[in-house]
Amino acid sequence: MEGVQEKLAVIARNTYQCVAGQHLFDAILAEGDKPPVLSAIMKAYCTERGREAVNEAMDVIGGAGIIKGPSNYLATAYCAMPIAITVEGANALTRSLIIFGQGLNRSHPHLLKLIESIQKGDDIIGFNQELKNIIVHAMSNLGSSISRGLAVQFQPKGNDVAGYYEAQMSRLAANFAFCSDVGMTMGGGLKTAEYISGRYADILSNLYIGYACLWYYQNNKNVKGLSKVLDIAMADCCHKIQEAFFGIFSNFPIPGLGPMMRVLTFPRGREYFPAKDSLRRDVSNLITCPTEVRALLTDNVFVSKKESDRVNQIARAVTLAFDADKVLSACRKEKREPTEEEQKLINAAEELREKIIQVDTFETIGKDHRGEFMKPSWTVTKLEKAEQ
Repeated sequence: MEGVQEKLAVIARNTYQCVAGQHLFDAILAEGDKPPVLSAIMKAYCTERGREAVNEAMDVIGGAGIIKGPSNYLATAYCAMPIAITVEGANALTRSLIIFGQGLNRSHPHLLKLIESIQKGDDIIGFNQELKNIIVHAMSNLGSSISRGLAVQFQPKGNDVAGYYEAQMSRLAANFAFCSDVGMTMGGGLKTAEYISGRYADILSNLYIGYACLWYYQNNKNVKGLSKVLDIAMADCCHKIQEAFFGIFSNFPIPGLGPMMRVLTFPRGREYFPAKDSLRRDVSNLITCPTEVRALLTDNVFVSKKESDRVNQIARAVTLAFDADKVLSACRKEKREPTEEEQKLINAAEELREKIIQVDTFETIGKDHRGEFMKPSWTVTKLEKAEQ
């Protein structure tokens, strides 16, 4: 069903992006670094992607997701997502104030020194030197933005998906560096212009996630089919970065600078678009069949050993149903009935499928007043009397 495939593709894409971001961040921590901005990015943007994935999953499992009981394996995650979004720095605050506000000060090679020269009060020479360095740096970033923008026009995707998106990331990173320099013309107003700051945060965060996806792919490129997941993940990152850029261009408060940035960084207009339906179909199939991609993305997922556990049943059903489908397909093609062993396999898959689709049910509370609660005259007092 394509409606379900559409949602499964989002789940696969978001899972890959979060897993890649997590592994790269762990590698950075293992080197002894303590990157506060990347920590904020991971918290805000992985929880947002997690929320989207859980919401899509709730749509897929239908009624089983809204009846809270032992078979509902998504209810706890669904209820917990607002907690993940809110605690340890609410995502709205993190996105609008922290990621770009702190990131610009910490990552810019000259801005912090310029601020220090201002704090000294009388360091005119130092201030002029750092201001000159910032202007030179901005012009250098502009040159990189234009040259890389031209270079990617001659970079076909072909079979080298990683090489293609690496070039796109390089171009978008240069665009971000230049537009960040332009953003400093807002002065201290940039920190309070949270619409603009939030869009800069979107760009920076998706740049990190994009590079994480490429890094993770290079470490696991032997996994069959992973290039398709990389493709859909990178298409999403590039599209989100582009839309954040155009949001800045349309809303930059200093007249003329928004259109100027757009012409210099995206002279051909919008160039990145969401993944095509054919790619989404392929990706959804990769996580619903016993593939190497599915094994990679579920490597750290806990699965209970209890056969009555719904996640355990689904994990077993993936292989069992896949094998049963192959037998049925062969029987139709060869116009024959299944053998005894094949029929056992088909029956086992059907039995497990029947268990999985069942929804938790409970007896009605207060049988004596069945239907009464639908009437305007019904009250809690009447319920209590009926139960006595």
